[in-house]
Amino acid sequence: MRPLIVTYAWLLTRLPEAFARLNAAVLGEVLWLLRGKLIRRNLARAFPDKDAAWVRRIGRASCRRTAEMGLFSIASPLMAETEIRDRVVVDESMTGAEHGLPPKGTGAVLFVPHFALMEMMTAATLIRPELSKREWVVIYRPLDQPAAERWVKEARERFGMKLASRRDGFARSMKAVREGHVAAILFDQTTQSGSIWQFMGAPCAVTELPGIIAQRFRCPSRIFWSERTGFWRCRLRMEALQANDAIGLTIESNAWLERQLRSGDDACANWLWAHDRWKHGGHPFKKLGE
Repeated sequence: MRPLIVTYAWLLTRLPEAFARLNAAVLGEVLWLLRGKLIRRNLARAFPDKDAAWVRRIGRASCRRTAEMGLFSIASPLMAETEIRDRVVVDESMTGAEHGLPPKGTGAVLFVPHFALMEMMTAATLIRPELSKREWVVIYRPLDQPAAERWVKEARERFGMKLASRRDGFARSMKAVREGHVAAILFDQTTQSGSIWQFMGAPCAVTELPGIIAQRFRCPSRIFWSERTGFWRCRLRMEALQANDAIGLTIESNAWLERQLRSGDDACANWLWAHDRWKHGGHPFKKLGE
C-alpha cells in the first residue's frame, strides 16, 4: 500500500497543478455520489430558504474541497518547505496580543472547525517558528488503513505538532495545557456523547470537551481555522473566545461557526457538510447547561 501512496504523492507534487485539481474534481464527484443524500439533507435543514439548485452547487463544491484537503494530506510529505511556505499564510491575528496565543508558559485551548484545507494548519509552526516554542497536541481520529494512517500521521507531525488519538487524547491534551502548551480540538464533529444544542436552527449533539479543558485550567481559548484562498492555498487565522466556562465556550464557538456558514456561499462551501452533524439531535441527551 505504501508504494502506491508514495507514487500517487509523487504524481500530485511533480505534475502540473492541473493534475491535482482534476483529481480533486473527480474524487469530489465520487464523494457527492456516495454522500450526496446526507449533504443535501444537511444543507436543506440549515438553509431552508435556499432552493435545490443552491443546495446542489454548495454541496458539490464542499465535496471537491474535501477531496482537495485529502489530496494535500497525501501530497504534502513530498512538498518542499519552500512550496508549503508559498501556499500557507499565517495571519497576524495568530501572533497579535488580542487574538493570538498567550505568552509562553500559559496554556491554551484551540477550538478547530472542520473547514477545507484544515490539514494545512500543521504548517503554522513552519511559517512562524516562534509558534513552535511550545508543544502542540492535536486530538484526531486514526485512519482504518495502517499504511495510510502512518503516511498521514507523519505528514501532520512533520513540523512539530503531536497527534493524539481520541482514545488517549483527552489526558494528553489536559497535560499539555497544564504544562503551558497548546491543545487543539475539533469542536464540530458528529459526537455520540455530549449535550444537545441548537445549531443552524436544529438540535444537534455538541461536544463540551474543549470547553471543559479550558474551564478546568482557566486558560485562554481561541478559534483556530484555515481560510481557503485558492487550490492548496490558505490563510491561517485565530480569534479569541470571551467565555471562560465550558457551557459558555461551547455556545460561543458554535455561534461563531454559524455566523461563518451564513456569511457567504464561499465560506459555506468550505465546511465539510458530509458529516452527519445532526445525527443525534433527536436522541435523549441532556440539554446543554442542564
